[in-house]
Amino acid sequence: MVRVLSVLAVMFTHTTYMGPFLHPELGAPLGKYPFQVGASILLVISAYFVCVTIRKGSTPRWLWRRACRVLPPYLAAVLITYTLLLFFGPRNWTLPTRHDLWGNLTLAASFDPTVQLIDGSYWTLPLQLMAFAAAALLWPRGIGPRITTMLWIMILAPVALQWNGRIDHSPVWVIQLWNGLGIHRLQLFAIGIAIWLWSKHRIGVLHLAALLVATVFAQHAHTADLPSSLGIGVLLVLVAVAARGPEWTVFARFKRPIQFLARISFALYLLNQVIGYLIAYRLMELGADRLTQIVGATVGVVGLAWLLTKYVEEPTYRTLAALPVRGLGARAFAWLNT
Repeated sequence: MVRVLSVLAVMFTHTTYMGPFLHPELGAPLGKYPFQVGASILLVISAYFVCVTIRKGSTPRWLWRRACRVLPPYLAAVLITYTLLLFFGPRNWTLPTRHDLWGNLTLAASFDPTVQLIDGSYWTLPLQLMAFAAAALLWPRGIGPRITTMLWIMILAPVALQWNGRIDHSPVWVIQLWNGLGIHRLQLFAIGIAIWLWSKHRIGVLHLAALLVATVFAQHAHTADLPSSLGIGVLLVLVAVAARGPEWTVFARFKRPIQFLARISFALYLLNQVIGYLIAYRLMELGADRLTQIVGATVGVVGLAWLLTKYVEEPTYRTLAALPVRGLGARAFAWLNT
């Protein structure tokens, strides 16, 4: 349920604020602040489920299955978005080039300043994959009681490193490395791990509360966006309650639509931003008002997300995840974890 709320929050921000902000011809944004909370909470949830799922089966196979889950739909989404922009994008927009396409397909956009993200949502993909790889390498070694110290370092060290604008005044390669590795996002992965620890009764509620406050502080220090940082704090409490508490029966009557949105949530995240702007723009040309643009963009993106899920994400995952994990990759992980 929290994952669905996070994806809906992403879509709400893009349709009501970011679309008109980036393309003023669509109309005025609904509000003064973007209230960017959804993508951050999705990273928190991703970190939580890393802890939940990595305990099951072999680590190399787990990493392979994670990659099979996210990479095929991502690559398909890049190609779909690029193609739609190429054929239907307005000439007054900054349209992606072949160089941008290659940089997005290879996940190099976060490190290469000459590449623009075809869709702003793609910034989370390299971070997720790096988190998966780090978890696969560290989990077999065991972290034990040192994990809580590591969480505090992950939250506070990046704040200290960038204090007084140190990163902003650093050489370009340092800035690109900082952004590409997502060092300023480490607090989101840390609090996801902390919520899992709390759900397993390995840390107390006061310790979790202190980590949550530190996370909100770090988020504000990195973004200077207090409303969004406080909103993330509220959603973090909901994530923690959902992780440890009983199932939320209050939403039982909405079970089918929630399950449907949960099924297509990753595809929705990948497709909702730029394609949503494009649909809204073409509806505007037909004389549609802002509300009609928002509804039309939402319906169109949900339909495309269902197609991407049904015909790309699910079948490729079933096929690729069933392949045996052998050879060089498995031997490399065995060597690294000796």
